[in-house]
Amino acid sequence: MASEPATVRRILHIASWYPSEVHGTLGNFVERHVQAISTLNGGEVWFAAAVPAGDVVPANTVCDHGTYTERIFYFRARKPIVWQVSRALLRAAEEATPFDLIHLHVAYPAGRAARTLARRWNVPLVLTEHWTAYHAEQRNSVPSWRRWAMRATGHAASVICPVSEDLASSMRAFGITGTFNVVPNVVNTKLFHPSASPFQGSTFNALHISSLRDDQKNISGLLRASRKALDRCDALRISIIGDGDPQPHRAYARSLGLDERVEIAGEIPLVEVAERMRAADALVLFSRYENFPCVIPEAWASGIPVLSTDVGGIREHLTPERGALVASEDENALTDALCTWAKDGAPSNASDLRNHAEAVFSMAAVARAYTEVYTEAVTRQTAAQ
Repeated sequence: MASEPATVRRILHIASWYPSEVHGTLGNFVERHVQAISTLNGGEVWFAAAVPAGDVVPANTVCDHGTYTERIFYFRARKPIVWQVSRALLRAAEEATPFDLIHLHVAYPAGRAARTLARRWNVPLVLTEHWTAYHAEQRNSVPSWRRWAMRATGHAASVICPVSEDLASSMRAFGITGTFNVVPNVVNTKLFHPSASPFQGSTFNALHISSLRDDQKNISGLLRASRKALDRCDALRISIIGDGDPQPHRAYARSLGLDERVEIAGEIPLVEVAERMRAADALVLFSRYENFPCVIPEAWASGIPVLSTDVGGIREHLTPERGALVASEDENALTDALCTWAKDGAPSNASDLRNHAEAVFSMAAVARAYTEVYTEAVTRQTAAQ
């Protein structure tokens, strides 16, 4: 009888994106993955942060989070960044005890260091990927040398974990082969939860949360659709909030006569994001491209449906029971859907939305999924030796 694969208990997470003093929200979804995974598999997370010219380079930090240790290494940004990231991470490894497994979050720019350490310590490499650069509409903008590096990292991984099936397909088309196991982004379902006493008012509050990047999130198109919807639906209220610069969107809203009818705000704390979710009737996204953004399951965990464009992997979870899809760039369809929901209510059940979020996106669900991935990676590594 074959023996059971050894349990993996000490993971080195290497992050290409991660929150730091340089950018407080960059890769916050990676941080949530680490937090979830560490409830069952402890270890450390390392991130090398490039500091722009003119900014003070902070001291390296070490933070004990109980179930895992976080190490952030700061350096002055100079090209090529990939070499500096590798140098910082490999220097840290000189004083480290080998880990049981390396879990790389986003292939570039930290992939070179992750591949090197996996070979040096003879341990499996797991890759989680969030990046939209693999998709057809973006991959040609990636320099050839970077595409080579991304493929090399993908081929070195024992298991590849895109956050959606759509991203897995794009990675295969990008030229990456291997064992794929889709694991979604994680949601803190203790923080994001339905209101204990839902407010039944006469208004319909639509909420948008994003990076505010117009090239991806299409805030301009959302504002134009909002202009038409607000003219037709007196009960509709729209709020747009994000960690990008709100000023250009405020200026455009003023040009549309929306400056007093649409709230546009910058970054707010995650606790406040959860509060705004509970106070909203629906989440609205009008993105041109996505994988599967965390904000969608955060909305479901809060008991509210989602109105989104049909891009990336969103349709894999956004069924008619959980909201509605419209075509990318179809401002008339978005306008009609907003007005229908404002007048008739959104077709969803808060408890069903919450149950789906708990079953698929909760910290417990994602931790279990990655424990299975780690077991598979160790088994594959052992069989190959």
